[in-house]
Amino acid sequence: MIEMDSKKWNEKIKNNFNDAAYRYLEHSNIQKFFAKKIVQFIQELNPHKKGEWIDLGSGPGLLADEIEKKFSCQKVSRIDFSKKMLLENKLSRKKILWDLNNDLPPDINNNCSLLTSNFCIHWLNNPEKIIKNWFSKLKPGGFLIISYPTKDCFPEWKDTCKKIDIEYSGLNFLCSKELLKDFKSTEIHYSEQLDYIENFEDVYKLFRSIKNIGAQSTESKRKTVKELKEMQKFWPKNYNNTVNLSWQIEIQIIKKL
Repeated sequence: MIEMDSKKWNEKIKNNFNDAAYRYLEHSNIQKFFAKKIVQFIQELNPHKKGEWIDLGSGPGLLADEIEKKFSCQKVSRIDFSKKMLLENKLSRKKILWDLNNDLPPDINNNCSLLTSNFCIHWLNNPEKIIKNWFSKLKPGGFLIISYPTKDCFPEWKDTCKKIDIEYSGLNFLCSKELLKDFKSTEIHYSEQLDYIENFEDVYKLFRSIKNIGAQSTESKRKTVKELKEMQKFWPKNYNNTVNLSWQIEIQIIKKL
């Protein structure tokens, strides 16, 4: 595996998301599914309307738009490090161009009653530290809701690589215990793992789908055509010869007491 310094790595991630910004909404099925789930939770929690609502790593505004549809009086600020993603957002909302690897922007004081983040935290350099920082911006009674892929994602991909003895080049995702280790059990309001399966005609379309949303960044070397052909040959097939990509997604709700 090629070790890449964090500056180069962050630049690579940003460029890939910038390039995908114009087509992200069309291809982000799993992100849409979990955005809707998060909105259901918000409806149940009914966070305080006073205090800021912010979506962290908002991309083109997929989750923020969903929240505003259900809470029509509520404005959700959007923060993202990709300028092109922010430009895809509706023009009327507060948009902040900001790298979430740094603390939150200085004008966000501890007055947030809702912070959300959908499929973002696993791209950041120090998730445990960052999530504590986000949590510190909540006012008492405020909620932080995050969703992210866990380390148990993509068993088909990992098994296929083992079978044909090539390096698994996907991301190694987060372990939820690690991420929440600095929180008191009373602060963890809710935590659940959900399985989600994507289905594709072949392995080439599967990898194309990852690229379509800008999520193809990896620290490994690109696969050769020969390796991809091998993967297509040995990847487990369904009865109709299609292939699956299995995700395990964690949703966590942390409450400021």
